[in-house]
Amino acid sequence: MSNKKTFFYIFNISIIILILVVNNYLIHYFINYDSMHFNILLIVCCALLYFALTKTLIDDIFKIDDKLKEKIEKTMHEINTPVATIQINTEILQTKINDVQNLERLDRINKACDNLLKLYEDMEYYIKKEIDNVEIVSFELEELLLYCIEKFDDIKDDIKIDIDVKPTIITTDKNGFEAMITNLTSNAIKHNSSISSINIQLQNNILTFKDDGGGISTENIYKVFNKYFQSDDKSKGFGIGLNMVKEFCNEQKLDIKINSSSKGTIFNINLKNIIVVN
Repeated sequence: MSNKKTFFYIFNISIIILILVVNNYLIHYFINYDSMHFNILLIVCCALLYFALTKTLIDDIFKIDDKLKEKIEKTMHEINTPVATIQINTEILQTKINDVQNLERLDRINKACDNLLKLYEDMEYYIKKEIDNVEIVSFELEELLLYCIEKFDDIKDDIKIDIDVKPTIITTDKNGFEAMITNLTSNAIKHNSSISSINIQLQNNILTFKDDGGGISTENIYKVFNKYFQSDDKSKGFGIGLNMVKEFCNEQKLDIKINSSSKGTIFNINLKNIIVVN
């Protein structure tokens, strides 16, 4: 039974039990009716009856979760096939073409295919999260950071991205953590034309994400985590990236703080709760 179902049952049964307890207390108080064993039996029977009567209805309500998960798995499989076909044929063409410009184009096609698959993986992750099916795993922090940063090779231009992280094992929702790093990087690159470098480092369990851009105004610094917030109408995207970062930190109980000035912006994320101590 999923967490959502369990909570639904417990909440409703608790309400019924509370009502029965209050009802029986009032009966006992006003008419001096003393039958504790009978009252307990009545409560248990009512709870079981409620469960039996509502099980079918509740199962139908939550059946959408199972159907949605099944549809995601089928869709992902169907998407993988044509994308894999494109990638295989691209690799074949790369072995037969010598023109540098065309080879670069084929390489971009390959990366676009990878990005397409990643987008659908993200979609799968967020839907799974809604139906309580997120997997908690252990992974190497620096390896994941490098993987996230590599996705921006085509759009970061001359921006230098440095990673200074000692070997560290993290245990958390890997897809959510990856989305957090990706959104922080994307936000820095896309929303700040003056940025020239991004530095990511881990010190005393604090993951610091720093850029040397123009910073965030005092007026906006308290709004950046709000959903759909954008500092100006010309900004690219939908204004949900930093909101997703904050949401993930709240779910994983990670303290996140932001400092900004005209010299740049710093995000400090305390990973103490998810770092595996050797």
